[in-house]
Amino acid sequence: MRSNNKNKTYTITAIIILLILFLPFNGFAMNSDNGDTLILLGNNKLAPIVYMDKGTANGLLHINPYPERIKQYDFSNPILRSEFSMFVHSGNTSLRTIDDLRGKLVGVEAGGYPSALLGEYDEIYIEIIYDWEASFRDIINGDLDAIIVDRWIGEYELAQSRIAGIKIVENPIETQYSRIAVRKGDVETLSLINSGLTEITEDGTLDKIMEEWQGKRVIYVTEDYYQTFFLHSAILFLSLTTLVAILLVTKYRRLSKKLEANIKERTEELHHTNKMLKIANHKLEQISKIDSLTSIENRRAFDIVFNRAYRLCSRQGIPLALIMIDIDNFKIFNDTYGHLVGDQALIRIAELIKGVIKRPGDLAARYGGEEFVVMLMNTTEEGALVVAEEIRRRVEQLGIENEQIQALITVSLGLTSLVPHDNMEAKELIDRADRALYKSKENGRNKVTVWKDQP
Repeated sequence: MRSNNKNKTYTITAIIILLILFLPFNGFAMNSDNGDTLILLGNNKLAPIVYMDKGTANGLLHINPYPERIKQYDFSNPILRSEFSMFVHSGNTSLRTIDDLRGKLVGVEAGGYPSALLGEYDEIYIEIIYDWEASFRDIINGDLDAIIVDRWIGEYELAQSRIAGIKIVENPIETQYSRIAVRKGDVETLSLINSGLTEITEDGTLDKIMEEWQGKRVIYVTEDYYQTFFLHSAILFLSLTTLVAILLVTKYRRLSKKLEANIKERTEELHHTNKMLKIANHKLEQISKIDSLTSIENRRAFDIVFNRAYRLCSRQGIPLALIMIDIDNFKIFNDTYGHLVGDQALIRIAELIKGVIKRPGDLAARYGGEEFVVMLMNTTEEGALVVAEEIRRRVEQLGIENEQIQALITVSLGLTSLVPHDNMEAKELIDRADRALYKSKENGRNKVTVWKDQP
């Protein structure tokens, strides 16, 4: 009985890796209504991983997991190493890492892992790729700064399209191991796949499969492709020879060159205008996230960055800290000196808070009225308390007088820090910091209060 189970898992896994060469479908692996049948699907737009060859599906079934996909599918043990690399113009020496892409226009496949990875960077402008050849030509024309894609896929598309002037940045921006995806909760199929993978890995079968598949992939890109290329070139040469007398007529050749030059000029102008329009739209989006009075980020920017940071800290199991800040007796100050003076006070305090927050990934924003918020990544209560006290002390040292109450302008602060988890929502972190702030107000103002869970 045990031997039969072993053979079953071995067979299913071998089918998943090998028989995909004969299945004309797109998608992921899932169970059909017939319990004896497995439907195995792949994305035929990702040649040479999966591709159609004269109506027959070829390649190796796999998919790279990331948080959104993990919510929809369960994944097997690792199968294939994926190097997500940067493809740029051969004359470009400034783009080496993902940080160099800030302010650049970068092409990625819709829904792929690179789109999820670059989505964490507000400053990188993303262009969805629908046609690989057109997108690589956009790099040559200057309409696109870079493309991020699996190295094998990018090399294959370049070989297919015969586009020169593109290079691959040596170090990949990220390396992952792809897996087989099954329907969420399909424990039985996933267990059989993992058992089979373990067996064919231990006995060397998987290495033989990968070696054979990779070898065929290289032959397909080089030998087969160039044999066809040379055959077509010979046919084209013979055809052009018969037409050369007509094509070399001086009058029509000059007219053709003039028309071609005009079209090229108009096309370049259109490409440049489109690129400038895309960048202008992105800049307008960034402007909409800045508070017009204080020139620091506004509530909208905070909501976007905070929700993204909350998910990131939850995935990585690191603490996230919030500091809520409110100017003490600011209504009295406004009523006494007028709104123009009040606005100047807000600007000075906003600049002060921004100056204290210096780490990449941290954020200071105007939350509304005379209230500000500070978000600190990977920061415990102790670290947040140091930052909060520094802000409180510096505001007091500004020496802005409020004669109506015979005191200087001060701020009250409330802070909290925790490691986000699935059993709580992001707004609970804001609520805790807000409650701590009101404790500071109740206890006399010009104080920092750390939230403590109530007994």
